[in-house]
Formats: sequence, structure tokens, C-alpha cells
Amino acid sequence: MNTSYAELHCHTNYSFHDGASSVEELLVRSKELGHRALAITDHDNLCGAMHFAQVANSLDVQAITGAEVTLTDGSHLTLLAETRQGYSNLSRIISYSYISGERRDPGFDLKHMPELAEGLILLTGCRQGRLPILLEQGHQARAQDQLRQYLDWFGTSNVFVELQQNLVQGDTRRNRQLVQLARETGVEVVATNNVHYHVRERHQLHECLVSIKHLKSLEESHRERRANSEFYLKSPQEMEELFSDYPEAVTTTLRIAERCSSFDLTKD
Repeated sequence: MNTSYAELHCHTNYSFHDGASSVEELLVRSKELGHRALAITDHDNLCGAMHFAQVANSLDVQAITGAEVTLTDGSHLTLLAETRQGYSNLSRIISYSYISGERRDPGFDLKHMPELAEGLILLTGCRQGRLPILLEQGHQARAQDQLRQYLDWFGTSNVFVELQQNLVQGDTRRNRQLVQLARETGVEVVATNNVHYHVRERHQLHECLVSIKHLKSLEESHRERRANSEFYLKSPQEMEELFSDYPEAVTTTLRIAERCSSFDLTKD
């Protein structure tokens, strides 16, 4: 079994209107592909976390508990619970998000982050993360300042610059900029695929869900829908090929998975 990769950014159907596969489908597929572990990182909620952990245990798959958190400016962060305290803090972060925002529009205020960083591993997010957005806008110095702020809050060993290669225009350039930023700051990079369905064919359902979310027809929701069908759960070999220029980004996933292996939501 090839265990050279762990998927650390995965949305189930608990990412309402944005995840097109069930917990069971994703975990079974992950086991078939031979992943070292699979993380649940649904949007602004932990609704599926216990279900995910229970099914993972039944399949002998390592489950990592996390979430993709929306900040008050609309940007995203990926957070993974390494410890019981990390899970507690992640729960509080999500609660604060809904106190600050609304049920359909949560937003976490980063001013609360220093007191809630313990036990969490931070990945800097998808193309909607603060760092990619700042780099896209040409604000390299501000992006570096933001990354250093994360390091101050979480510690160097707990922050990773997240790279994604979904074969969308701009991915290659963005990854090049992110890798440069990481090297300048002394931060490790990590590869994720921002999974929204377990097999490629399910992207059609995903497009329908996104259209429903925005109350638009498929024809009208082209801008809201994803650019292609590459957001499926990929094999370790596929990820190695996609990140052949940055092989360390793939191997880093294994070390993060190992760090999270001591926390089991069903027991802790």
C-alpha cells in the first residue's frame, strides 16, 4: 500500500451545498487509495466530525479533525486539531465565527486567535486564503507580515504554507509565489487538493449544489462553480506527480498526520 500522502483538506456533505460526497464515500475511497490519513475540514462547522471519526475507526483509517474557517474579511484558513485542547479551541473559534457573523455568513475575528491557537495546526488556506489573495494583489510585504503574525500566534512548527494544484489558471504562479514566501520566512509547505467529492464523476452533483446555494440555474452560476472537475480525492501517486516540483510538500502531509494521530475524537 502506498502511504506517501495524507489528504488534509477535504469537504464532506456537511459542507452544506459545497460537499458532494458522504463521509462513508470519502473514507472508503481514501482507504482504497492507500492514504496515510484523511482530514475533515468542512466549512465553518464540526457537524460531521464525530460521524467521520466513528466511520474512520470502523474502517481502520486515521481521521484528522479540522475545519476550514471563514474570517471576517471572507478569506479562509484551514485548521487541524492535534490535541484535545486543539479541538476545544477549534470549537470555540467556530462559535465565535457565528457570534461575530450570522448563520449564513460566519466570520472569525483574528483578534481572538492568540488565545485559541494552542493545540492547533494552521494551514494557510486555499486560493481564498489571505496569503494567496495578498500575493495575487501584489502585496508581497503584507503577505509576509501576515505569515509572521501566524507564526507569532501558533509557533513556527505549527504553521504550514498550503499549496494546491487543481490545474486551474493561476495555480502554478500562485504556488511559485507561496513557495518563495515560505522559504523567505523559514516555513514549510504542504500539499492539499481541496477535495469536494470522492470521485471525479461526482463533480456534476457538486455543480448542482453550488447552483442551489446561490439560487441560480447551472447556466447562471458559471462564476460561482469551480473551474473544472479536479477537486476529487486523488491518489498519492497523482499528488506526487502534481507536486513533482515541490516533493517536500507531499511528504510534509505524513508528518502532520503523524502529529495528529494521538487525538481520537471518539475517545478523547
